[in-house]
Amino acid sequence: MKILYQEESQRAKSATALVAVFVVLLLCAIGYTTYQNIIHNTFLLSEYFVEVVALIVIVKQAVGRYTYILTEDKLVIEEKSLFRKRHFEVDYDMIDGVYAFKQELLSNFKLRYKYRKCSTSDARPVWALIYSIVKGTKVQNARVMLKAEDEFFEKLNEFVPNRVRVPQEDIVFYAAVRADAVKHGEDVKTYYESIMKAAEEAETVDKEQA
Repeated sequence: MKILYQEESQRAKSATALVAVFVVLLLCAIGYTTYQNIIHNTFLLSEYFVEVVALIVIVKQAVGRYTYILTEDKLVIEEKSLFRKRHFEVDYDMIDGVYAFKQELLSNFKLRYKYRKCSTSDARPVWALIYSIVKGTKVQNARVMLKAEDEFFEKLNEFVPNRVRVPQEDIVFYAAVRADAVKHGEDVKTYYESIMKAAEEAETVDKEQA
């Protein structure tokens, strides 16, 4: 595997301090729950469960370290967390695009898998990388959330041209085209180019008739 680009996740002091505040608050909550248990001679298991799980999630997301690697044919992400190491990779051909992440309550775009490969102690903006998993004639969509330098995205754009740091709508459209192409046994890139060419020709005709 030839590495063409590699970078490590960052840890900002301001973001780390904010995480530390949440950890202290959760520890205080656990302490208060324990105090209530002693006073009332009870054991509030549900409250302990929520508080401990929240503490584990916050710490895990804050201390996780990530290495982003770009090779000749795929993106590789190596993760080191509190409990284990994980390896993630996706071929460039399967990447639909990258857009600025924003939380959406409702969306018609269905994601089968969601992964977070960035630390909450990293102050950089979150980007969502959408990729497809092809199973026969069916396509499932997945998302990876990451934080990286401009240089990373510029290099990734060389392998996924015109679909890196673009509007979410463009990526959703490309993913839909991929699903349709796979369903009909067509080459994805050729199918996409033919659709875009037809759209351009239709737009030209409309302008001439206007």
